[in-house]
This record gives sequence, structure tokens and C-alpha cells, in this order.
Amino acid sequence: MNQDSIVDLVKQHQAGNPGGSPQEAPKTSQEGAVDHKAQMMSENIPVDKNVEAALEALLGKVKSKMAWSEIVLPSQGLLYPDGQKTIRIRPFTFEDERILKSMDGIKDPDAVIERLLRNATDGLEVGELTPHDRVYVLYRLRGISYGDGYEVSHDCDKCSITSKLELSIKSLTTTNLTREHMVFNLPDSEQECEVKLPRMQDEHLYNNNSNLMNNMHMFVYRVGNITDKTIIEAFIHKTTVRDIDTLRNRIFAPEYGMENHFFYTCAGCSTKNKVDIQLNENFFTAS
Repeated sequence: MNQDSIVDLVKQHQAGNPGGSPQEAPKTSQEGAVDHKAQMMSENIPVDKNVEAALEALLGKVKSKMAWSEIVLPSQGLLYPDGQKTIRIRPFTFEDERILKSMDGIKDPDAVIERLLRNATDGLEVGELTPHDRVYVLYRLRGISYGDGYEVSHDCDKCSITSKLELSIKSLTTTNLTREHMVFNLPDSEQECEVKLPRMQDEHLYNNNSNLMNNMHMFVYRVGNITDKTIIEAFIHKTTVRDIDTLRNRIFAPEYGMENHFFYTCAGCSTKNKVDIQLNENFFTAS
């Protein structure tokens, strides 16, 4: 039997055996008994009540600020099962902050954002969110975690003078989705269409122009009274570009959600500038 001390056994259990490998052979019954014994001992280690009391006092005013809160999504219950239109969110923790800081220079920042959303949201699978709802949730998470003010610098498009600006997240307009956006008449064929909006998990179907055009029919529920996908795909290939443009905009560029830009007037030359809000590591920082 392994001659490790009790302390060693407990440490190995609490660390989850980090030196192990997913390809390790199954443990023997004797090794399983050792692990069970270590678990039982770790659960019975005395807790320093003085440390707990001191920490409790320090965090007395923090607990309420870390509570979960409910928000209404811009999609207004039109896109999810059972008409669900709310989810719960909570402010970021120390561990979430570490995840955010890993975005800098990473090849796949979307993977970091998805992990963050899984940690700080509850009520809907992250992949089921539409891109517009996802952005709205991220803005709300930023507001409750770091505050409403967001400082940003921008070089004027005309004179290149740098302006230091402060945006209030609350000042951004949120437009709610309506059913009329998804049921509409095409301009040339004059057929009534009903479409579905993409989810984040559908991104591979429209991540470039070729995929978007090839898969557009998958986001159309019906044209007129036709619901057969083969016929709908053939219709899309044969109808006018005005009809196609209308379908493309309704499906892939819906006008709802929270604004992702703001405007300001340059103090140097009075030019009106548009500033796109970038969801990067700088956005998730206390002002």
C-alpha cells in the first residue's frame, strides 16, 4: 500500500491529482479505498472559526452586490422555448476577471466570452442565445461588474485629434424584437415570409458570404404556404435580388438589441464621428 502520510493523501485529493493524465488506467479497489479515506479526512479537517468570522466581516457588504439579478432580453420571448424572455446574471468574480484578462492576444476570444457567459448567466444555454441577445447580456454584465461609465479614446476621422470620451452604458438605446420583423412580405414576389433568427451555435452556417448564401433557406420557415426546404431553396435561387436582399437583412442583420456604437462631435473640427464599441479586454475594465 502507498506509504504517503495523511497530509499527503489529503493534499492529493484536494488538488485533484493534477499530475495525472486522462489516459491513466482505472484505479484498483485498494487505490480507490485510499482516495475515499483521503476524501473523508479532508472533509473532517477543522475550520479556523476566527478566520471565517474575519472574512465574513470583511465581505459583509459584498454579498448583496454579488447576488443574481433577472434581466429581460431584447428578443422578448419570441425566439426561445416556452416564450422565455428573461435570464439571470451575476457580477464577475475574481476567477472571471482572470478569464477576461486571458483575452489579450488569444486566437479565439469568442471561446473566452462563451466561458465567461456560462459562468455568469443562468436560465438559457449560451449557444442558444442569438448574437444580439448575447451582446446585450455582455453589456449588462459589464455594467453591474465595473460600473456604468466606459472610458474610450478616439481619433477624429477628419482631423485626427484624439478625444477622450466617457460613455454611459445606460445611455445606449435598446430596441426590442417584434413578431413583425420575422413575418413580412417580399417586395417583388409579394409572398409572405416567416424566418427564424440565427443562434450563436449557427455561426458556422453564415460565417462568410458563400456559407450565408448557401444556407439562407435553413433560416426560412415558410414562403407563402410552402414549408418544404427543397422548394424554399429553389425559390431563393430563382427570385430577384431585391427579395434576396430583404431576406438577408431580416435574417442576418435584424434591427433589435442594444446599440453597439455611439456618436460624438470633435472639439477640434466639429466633425461628427461614429465610434464602434469593441467587446475586448479593455471594455471589461473598471473606469
